[in-house]
Amino acid sequence: MTTPPVNTPASGSIILVQVLTQNTGTFSRLTDNKGNTYTRIGNAQTYAGVGAGSYLYACVNAKGGTGQTWSLIKTPSYEDNEATLFVVVLSGASALGETTYSNTRSNNSAQPLVTTGPNSLVVSFWGPADFTGSQSDPTNVYNAPAGWTRLDMGNNSLNSNSGADAWQTVPKAGTTVNPEWSAETAINNPTSSMWLVEVKP
Repeated sequence: MTTPPVNTPASGSIILVQVLTQNTGTFSRLTDNKGNTYTRIGNAQTYAGVGAGSYLYACVNAKGGTGQTWSLIKTPSYEDNEATLFVVVLSGASALGETTYSNTRSNNSAQPLVTTGPNSLVVSFWGPADFTGSQSDPTNVYNAPAGWTRLDMGNNSLNSNSGADAWQTVPKAGTTVNPEWSAETAINNPTSSMWLVEVKP
C-alpha cells in the first residue's frame, strides 16, 4: 500500500508517520522510496474494544526530494485488510520532544502533553475517531480543536481506520496540551485514541 507522491525538502526534515490498521497482525513494516529508516515511537497500541492497531514512526534528519512516497508492507494473509497512513513532513525542525498516547477516552487525550521547549509545534493524530459511525456515515467530518490547523482526514469503509491529524504551535515551555476533537455527525460508542508529538524548532 503506497501513498501518492509528494515533493519534500531534500534533507533535514523530521517525518512522522501514523499507521492505522484493521488488525494488529496486518502491519509488517514501513518504508519510503528515499531510503530512510523509521523508528517506532513507544509501543504499538491496540484500540479498546477492537483489534485495530495504531503505530507511530519518526525519521529525524530525513532524506527527501521529488516524488517521495511511503509504503505500508502488509503481513502475508492480511493483504486484503484496510489500513491508513498519515504522513507529516516538518521542514526545519531540530528534534523531537515529548510524546503521549491515549485510547481511554472518546474524543480527547487522557494523557496530556507538557511541552519542553519554546515555540514547539505539537501534532495530534486522532483515530479511529468514529468506530461505529464510519460505515453508516462515510462522509463524517472530523473537526480539529479550536486553535489547531487540521491537515488530513480519512474515512475508510472499515470504521477502525478513520482518523485525522492537526498541528498547533505552543509559544511557552511547560504548557499543557490536551486537545479535544469533535465530529460533524455524532459518534456512537467510540473508542477513539490520540497520539500527541512535540517537535522542536
